[in-house]
Amino acid sequence: MGVSVDALRTEIKQYNYEVITGGDDAVAQRAIEKAELWTKAKIIQAKGEWDDEDGIIKLIVIKRALYELYSYAENEAVAQDKKEDAMELLKAYYGNAIDASGYASGSPDAQKPLATGAVRKCSHTR
Repeated sequence: MGVSVDALRTEIKQYNYEVITGGDDAVAQRAIEKAELWTKAKIIQAKGEWDDEDGIIKLIVIKRALYELYSYAENEAVAQDKKEDAMELLKAYYGNAIDASGYASGSPDAQKPLATGAVRKCSHTR
Protein backbone atom coordinates (compact mmCIF):
# COMPACT_ATOMS: atom_id res chain seq x y z
CA MET A 1 0.00 0.00 0.00
CA GLY A 2 1.31 3.43 -0.93
CA VAL A 3 1.14 6.72 0.91
CA SER A 4 -2.16 7.41 2.66
CA VAL A 5 -3.81 10.70 3.51
CA ASP A 6 -3.15 9.91 7.17
CA ALA A 7 0.57 9.45 6.48
CA LEU A 8 0.64 12.79 4.69
CA ARG A 9 -1.33 14.45 7.48
CA THR A 10 1.30 13.40 10.05
CA GLU A 11 3.96 15.34 8.11
CA ILE A 12 2.22 18.69 8.52
CA LYS A 13 0.74 20.57 11.45
CA GLN A 14 -2.99 19.95 11.75
CA TYR A 15 -3.78 23.65 11.49
CA ASN A 16 -1.79 23.95 8.25
CA TYR A 17 -3.41 20.81 6.86
CA GLU A 18 -6.88 22.21 7.53
CA VAL A 19 -6.01 25.58 5.97
CA ILE A 20 -4.35 24.10 2.89
CA THR A 21 -6.98 21.43 2.18
CA GLY A 22 -9.99 23.32 3.47
CA GLY A 23 -10.68 20.22 5.55
CA ASP A 24 -11.20 18.18 2.36
CA ASP A 25 -9.14 14.97 2.33
CA ALA A 26 -9.79 14.71 -1.42
CA VAL A 27 -7.36 17.61 -1.91
CA ALA A 28 -4.66 15.64 -0.07
CA GLN A 29 -5.54 12.46 -1.97
CA ARG A 30 -5.14 14.27 -5.29
CA ALA A 31 -1.76 15.64 -4.15
CA ILE A 32 -0.66 12.08 -3.33
CA GLU A 33 -1.84 10.79 -6.72
CA LYS A 34 0.07 13.53 -8.54
CA ALA A 35 3.16 12.87 -6.41
CA GLU A 36 3.00 9.14 -7.15
CA LEU A 37 2.78 9.78 -10.89
CA TRP A 38 5.73 12.18 -10.77
CA THR A 39 7.79 9.72 -8.70
CA LYS A 40 6.92 6.76 -10.93
CA ALA A 41 7.94 8.73 -14.00
CA LYS A 42 11.29 9.69 -12.45
CA ILE A 43 11.96 6.13 -11.30
CA ILE A 44 11.13 4.68 -14.72
CA GLN A 45 13.29 7.32 -16.36
CA ALA A 46 16.16 6.28 -14.07
CA LYS A 47 15.57 2.64 -15.09
CA GLY A 48 14.43 1.79 -11.57
CA GLU A 49 11.43 -0.21 -10.40
CA TRP A 50 8.39 1.15 -8.60
CA ASP A 51 7.79 -0.35 -5.17
CA ASP A 52 5.17 1.48 -3.13
CA GLU A 53 6.29 -0.39 0.01
CA ASP A 54 9.87 0.94 -0.19
CA GLY A 55 10.37 3.40 2.67
CA ILE A 56 12.51 5.81 0.65
CA ILE A 57 10.08 5.84 -2.27
CA LYS A 58 7.25 6.52 0.19
CA LEU A 59 9.22 9.45 1.61
CA ILE A 60 9.86 10.82 -1.89
CA VAL A 61 6.11 10.61 -2.58
CA ILE A 62 5.32 12.34 0.72
CA LYS A 63 7.75 15.19 0.02
CA ARG A 64 6.38 15.62 -3.49
CA ALA A 65 2.79 15.48 -2.19
CA LEU A 66 3.67 18.23 0.29
CA TYR A 67 5.00 20.22 -2.65
CA GLU A 68 1.69 19.67 -4.44
CA LEU A 69 -0.29 20.77 -1.37
CA TYR A 70 1.73 23.91 -0.72
CA SER A 71 1.66 24.75 -4.42
CA TYR A 72 -2.11 24.29 -4.39
CA ALA A 73 -2.25 26.75 -1.48
CA GLU A 74 -0.04 29.15 -3.48
CA ASN A 75 2.70 29.08 -0.85
CA GLU A 76 5.50 28.85 -3.39
CA ALA A 77 8.40 29.33 -0.94
CA VAL A 78 7.48 26.28 1.13
CA ALA A 79 6.42 24.37 -1.99
CA GLN A 80 9.83 24.92 -3.58
CA ASP A 81 11.54 23.62 -0.44
CA LYS A 82 9.47 20.41 -0.52
CA LYS A 83 10.13 19.99 -4.23
CA GLU A 84 13.87 20.22 -3.61
CA ASP A 85 13.59 17.71 -0.74
CA ALA A 86 11.88 15.20 -3.04
CA MET A 87 14.50 15.68 -5.75
CA GLU A 88 17.38 15.33 -3.28
CA LEU A 89 15.97 12.05 -1.98
CA LEU A 90 15.46 10.83 -5.53
CA LYS A 91 19.04 11.71 -6.49
CA ALA A 92 20.41 10.14 -3.31
CA TYR A 93 18.56 6.89 -3.96
CA TYR A 94 19.21 6.61 -7.70
CA GLY A 95 22.63 8.26 -7.80
CA ASN A 96 23.98 9.23 -11.20
CA ALA A 97 20.80 8.04 -12.91
CA ILE A 98 19.25 11.39 -11.98
CA ASP A 99 21.02 14.65 -12.74
CA ALA A 100 20.46 18.10 -11.20
CA SER A 101 17.54 18.89 -13.49
CA GLY A 102 15.82 15.61 -12.67
CA TYR A 103 16.39 14.03 -16.07
CA ALA A 104 17.96 10.63 -16.47
CA SER A 105 21.61 11.02 -17.37
CA GLY A 106 24.47 8.97 -18.67
CA SER A 107 22.68 7.25 -21.51
CA PRO A 108 22.51 8.15 -25.20
CA ASP A 109 18.71 8.37 -25.04
CA ALA A 110 18.73 10.63 -21.96
CA GLN A 111 16.30 13.49 -22.22
CA LYS A 112 17.99 16.84 -22.64
CA PRO A 113 16.34 20.25 -22.64
CA LEU A 114 16.49 22.17 -25.89
CA ALA A 115 18.95 25.03 -26.14
CA THR A 116 17.12 28.33 -26.52
CA GLY A 117 18.66 28.82 -29.95
CA ALA A 118 17.18 25.51 -31.13
CA VAL A 119 13.67 26.93 -31.34
CA ARG A 120 12.99 29.30 -34.18
CA LYS A 121 9.96 31.22 -35.24
CA CYS A 122 8.17 30.07 -38.36
CA SER A 123 8.60 32.66 -41.11
CA HIS A 124 5.46 31.92 -43.08
CA THR A 125 1.99 33.24 -42.29
CA ARG A 126 -1.40 31.73 -42.94
